[in-house]
Amino acid sequence: QGQKWPCLFYFPGALMHGSTAARPLLHPIRPPSLTIRLITMGIAQAPYIFIASGPGLRDNKGRGGQVEKGRAVRRLKHILCGLLMMVVPLASVQIARADADKIYKENNKAVVVVIALDESKKGVGQGSGFIVRPDGAIVTNYHVVGTASVIKVKLGDRLFDVLGLIYADIENDIAVLKIDASDLPTVKLGDPSKASVGEKVYVISSPQGFENTISEGILSGIRRIDDERKVLQITAAISPGSSGAPVFNSKGEAIGIATFLVAEAQNINFAMPVSLVKDKISGTQVVPPGEACAADFTKTAECWFYLGLAYGESAKYDKSIEAFTRAIKIKPDFSEAYYNLGVSYVSVGKLKEAREALEKAIQISPDSADAYTNLGAVYSRMGMHADAIRTLKKAIALNSDNAGAYYNLGINYVKMNEYKEARASFEQAIRLKPDFAAAYGSLGLTFAKMDQHTAAVDALKQSIRLQPGDPTAHYALGESYLALKDRASALEEYKVLQKLDAKLADKLFKQIYK
Repeated sequence: QGQKWPCLFYFPGALMHGSTAARPLLHPIRPPSLTIRLITMGIAQAPYIFIASGPGLRDNKGRGGQVEKGRAVRRLKHILCGLLMMVVPLASVQIARADADKIYKENNKAVVVVIALDESKKGVGQGSGFIVRPDGAIVTNYHVVGTASVIKVKLGDRLFDVLGLIYADIENDIAVLKIDASDLPTVKLGDPSKASVGEKVYVISSPQGFENTISEGILSGIRRIDDERKVLQITAAISPGSSGAPVFNSKGEAIGIATFLVAEAQNINFAMPVSLVKDKISGTQVVPPGEACAADFTKTAECWFYLGLAYGESAKYDKSIEAFTRAIKIKPDFSEAYYNLGVSYVSVGKLKEAREALEKAIQISPDSADAYTNLGAVYSRMGMHADAIRTLKKAIALNSDNAGAYYNLGINYVKMNEYKEARASFEQAIRLKPDFAAAYGSLGLTFAKMDQHTAAVDALKQSIRLQPGDPTAHYALGESYLALKDRASALEEYKVLQKLDAKLADKLFKQIYK
């Protein structure tokens, strides 16, 4: 049919279309679900791009007083609708503000400033923290106090000396401090496992040395670091001084500990789930700061790993490659770092390096369905379609609910002219993800290759319904109408294409009148 089949590469949440890459979102190894698949730190919904995407589908005048009356009524309706549209967002803003005010009033007095000093009492760091016990147990980030000899905590207008650390976890960047106090207000700890991507979150902190402020955002992702650890990605604005601050859900429960940000990307912030520290806050043994804080968090593999994630989310792939490489140098068996390094290499078109990194990730973690899925996509882009099919089948064996793997499998079967297998793969992708526009479009093109044009028309119509305005879908639909001798319908597709893609419109016009 003269149709070009650019390969669509599926990276859970990141799609590579032909030789042009849609901005990939870096994703975690074995993410818990398709809706939260952003490499190691935070999902977001995976965007699916149609195999050849483009724009979409884009009365009767009467006479006399009756018509004018109708127009007046319509104008009044439009005005009322406009007022309603203004009132509803305003109400939403007021509700959100009320939630933020309530959370701030209930928790502000339990959020502290943490000040780290060296032996000469010179400041070496400052962050935030939150009280979790009335007798003065305080959660913060390890990197805030990691090089301190002396630590102080400012609570309102009072300044406390930190007796020592109850708990320190450098890999997860968590520390629990102890001050000598009683009857202090505390923050209620929530359950991060019940958090959902897209829900509102709030951060109370002391950014850049100011007194406590509250910022609002959403939980944009839940990233898997390894089999036992996850990290939260949030959009709430935080800045230097916010490290160690509590991240609240809309119930006013702390579900995370704000832990990391990159100055160039303030909307890409990470928080460690409080579940990592819940059972550590009851300790009574205290280790003095000089003894407990002997390691520098910035020299850990995890620090560079988080940096890589943040740079990847900001599309700064050269920096993400450097950061993941440094993480691997410190921790050579860091499979998630290899995985994300591979995704970053794909984003800059370095397929050979991407292949090597993903193969290493699989060598370390052979049960990683996502690594197999992405490696299959890389093989496909390198023209190694038989290897891609073999690898994608392994991905599906590990995760049979992987719609993206089935979709990529179908694309590779098309490249091998195995249309029956391609059809089955696209149909399974649709069963798993009924709103998968790309799969409907590719299924329609596959039916056309098999000369099953009635079925092609149905599939292409579904694709256009789900993703309106794709010129390639309209062009393919026009071709199938011609194959069915339905010139009138083909002309309708030509009219649509005139507004979407002049070249495809001319091409279809020539076929209609040849």
